[in-house]
Amino acid sequence: MPSPAEPAPSPRAVPSAPPASPLRDPRLDRLALALGAAVTALHVAYGGLIALSPQEAYYWTWSRRLALSYFDHPPLAAWTIALTTALAGEGERAIRLAAALHSAVFAVFLWLTVRRLFGSRPALVALAAALSVPLFGMGQVIVTPDAPLLSGWAMALYFTVRALDEERPRWLLAAGAAVGWAVLGKYTGFLLLPQILLVLALDPRGRRMLRTPWPWLGAALALALFSPVVAWNLQHRMASFAFQTAERVERSGFRPVLVGRFLALQAGLVTPIVLVLLVEAVVAAVRRRREAAYRICAIFSAPLLVLAAVISPFHWVKGNWLAAAYPTALAAAAALAVERRGWRWKAGVAGVALAAAASVYVHLVPVWPALPFPARDEGSSGWRELAARVEAERAALGPDAFVAGCNYKVSAELEYYLPGRPRTWSSEITGEHGLQYRYWFDPEALRGRSGVLVLDRREKRTCLRRAEACAPLEALPPLTVRRGGDEVTTFQLWRCRWAGLPSSR
Repeated sequence: MPSPAEPAPSPRAVPSAPPASPLRDPRLDRLALALGAAVTALHVAYGGLIALSPQEAYYWTWSRRLALSYFDHPPLAAWTIALTTALAGEGERAIRLAAALHSAVFAVFLWLTVRRLFGSRPALVALAAALSVPLFGMGQVIVTPDAPLLSGWAMALYFTVRALDEERPRWLLAAGAAVGWAVLGKYTGFLLLPQILLVLALDPRGRRMLRTPWPWLGAALALALFSPVVAWNLQHRMASFAFQTAERVERSGFRPVLVGRFLALQAGLVTPIVLVLLVEAVVAAVRRRREAAYRICAIFSAPLLVLAAVISPFHWVKGNWLAAAYPTALAAAAALAVERRGWRWKAGVAGVALAAAASVYVHLVPVWPALPFPARDEGSSGWRELAARVEAERAALGPDAFVAGCNYKVSAELEYYLPGRPRTWSSEITGEHGLQYRYWFDPEALRGRSGVLVLDRREKRTCLRRAEACAPLEALPPLTVRRGGDEVTTFQLWRCRWAGLPSSR
């Protein structure tokens, strides 16, 4: 008891205790690292078992023609493929090592971030969930621009959290470098800059750091790393920037049916239970925004979720576009499940089990044709068969024969699977936009030559002016590709002597 001369301090005079550090458990940490390593090794082994998907083949063609950037996306996916194929050869597994590399970086930094925010147990749960859902599971195999986006995103998140946690603003320079990495993967990475600024502005520690040069040096570093993309666009009339902004807006229109497609894609890629838990966790994180850890999760998840929901009635939101919103949603969901157990924990266990089963199924579909799956949506089927047929037709035309696909998918797959991996052409030969192929097109290299033109019936309204560009145009027997007993697609083939379109003659 205090003496009468020393009155008890008022509650306001008692200093508040610092927040407890998240609980670390070395046993759980070792388990998380072992889980990440095992799943990565399995995906590397699996990566050599199936043919390249069209997108992978397309980005591989970029890696053969290294540039500052490309029409569709920034260059880091292609640069990484160039690295892994230089080290491990040109096989499918070597190309997919690029996906495994970025996914391993993503997994490690996601785990480090959640452990720093919430402790070892939520970090293990979040990592297990991330490795289970089909979106991230297939992302460890299929190399796309989302791979470097997510690895850079996870690093930027971790370095921002560490800067706050240790009150060492120099870590924000590393966060800036990570943002640069992310935007070299995909333009979505630019969301990181306002998100990091908001995280700092809403935290007393962050506001103190904003008065130092480090956040601004980090932002400048991010922009400097993005400069190759700017340089490419300046050389090509800002084509990539226009394609990803104004041209997408021009193709938009109010179509409520797109909302259902948007939700169905997310439910399929994340699985329904996990999707509901993630959205609920983001809402809960917004409600608990006074707690720094949950506030960070909300800031790094909610904006992209809201943006996708707002544009979904007007534009097709592709399934992978929300990938960057889910890491911190997983963190919040894992923390809530571990903290309160109850229904969240039970639903989470069921959801992760369902997601893992779905991922296993999706991995088995390409190697086990007997499994039920929409044949036309199985992207790795038929390309070797098509290449064998095209090679036979090309050989009949002589050594100077060219090969062209009516879109980038056919062109890229044939460039990879044809013997000798010759240069192929795309729909620019009939006056259409062949995406990146437009910038590799050399009319004089084709004029007067004969070759094989291939159209995939899954792709509508392509090579419409083939009869004008080819003189003569001679139809060849089509090739129907099947998966099990179901038709995947039919390829139409023509012999074409390329004369160019009337305007180019």
